[in-house]
Amino acid sequence: MASRKSGRQRKSLWSQTGPTLRLLFGAFAIAAIGLLGLTPKTLFGLSIAWPYAALWGAIGWGRVGLSIRPMVILIVFGLIQDISFNAPLGCFVIVNLIVYGLSAAIAETFDVMNEPLVAVVSPVLLFIAGFLVLWLLASSLEDHAVRATPLFAAFLTTGLIYALGHKVFDLGRAPGQSAGQGA
Repeated sequence: MASRKSGRQRKSLWSQTGPTLRLLFGAFAIAAIGLLGLTPKTLFGLSIAWPYAALWGAIGWGRVGLSIRPMVILIVFGLIQDISFNAPLGCFVIVNLIVYGLSAAIAETFDVMNEPLVAVVSPVLLFIAGFLVLWLLASSLEDHAVRATPLFAAFLTTGLIYALGHKVFDLGRAPGQSAGQGA
């Protein structure tokens, strides 16, 4: 009985939280995963595919429409990813903003993000688009097709973790509120 009541309290607390605090909490989650990603990523001698956490924000935050604050945060995270992965400056910024824009376009086009089919299919398609853009950028910068296996492993890890924690990146657009006003 107590767990049901605390579950309702948590749910109501999150639903009462405004978009700014939700955005900051999501940014903190992305930063924490990103910092952990700077440590060695092996477990019992096996390499762990680390998620590209900024894509979580790009997909989740895009669901309320285009807004400056999420874009600025995604640019900052993209620049940090560029530096930590030794990529040319702007590569991950491009990936993050393309996925964010596509997420906002899907949300505006369908405007039924709680529909199960759209809620499941759109993130999958957005992750595919993000990793495809990343692979194309990496391949064009290397002048040959880079191996897709590490990207596919990161794609699976990123998608599975997003499926479990996608509510963290929901900025909470109210029903009937036009896209872009939530953030």
